[in-house]
Amino acid sequence: MKGIKAVTRQEIIEAATGLFYEFGYQKASLRDIAARVGVTQAAIYYHFRNKEEILYTIIEQSSNNLMFKLRDCMAGNGDPIKKLKDAIAKHIVSIKTERKGAKIIIEDKRFLGGELHKLVKEKEKAVYHLYKNQLEVLQKNNLIKECDLTAATYGILGMINWLYHWYRPEKNLSIEQLAEEIINNLFYGLVKRESSG
Repeated sequence: MKGIKAVTRQEIIEAATGLFYEFGYQKASLRDIAARVGVTQAAIYYHFRNKEEILYTIIEQSSNNLMFKLRDCMAGNGDPIKKLKDAIAKHIVSIKTERKGAKIIIEDKRFLGGELHKLVKEKEKAVYHLYKNQLEVLQKNNLIKECDLTAATYGILGMINWLYHWYRPEKNLSIEQLAEEIINNLFYGLVKRESSG
């Protein structure tokens, strides 16, 4: 077994992420995490106060990675429609590497209490406002129709956030193809318009 200082915080995070993804936060114990890393529970406590702090750290890392990608897509003075499409595509494609984190954020954040829960909610709001602000830009420039932007924003996030649950890369669509399908549905709808002739 590794000594107390031999294990890194990131090794603990990676082990916990796998366990929380497979079994859920409640069913995975600190003992399980320690066993997966190959250390004693004392080694876990050297880096984290408790299991809740590990959960928060996983959510924080995944959320920060996503925020960096979205802000990068929406920065600058480019075509606002392209910026929104790029952000949605990047968000969807991130499921390829962040699937475990996405599931943990959605299913296990409710186990955080007090200040940690508040911090996670603030991160969620930041992602929400990135999308909503971009939709406001599009609406002000008459690039999208008049609609309730709160519903539109949650619609985008809902479509993306549930992908971890059903998307299987071994099936017909690659994640990149799936991103294109979802963007086409969001921007152009499903129903064919009647021909005017």
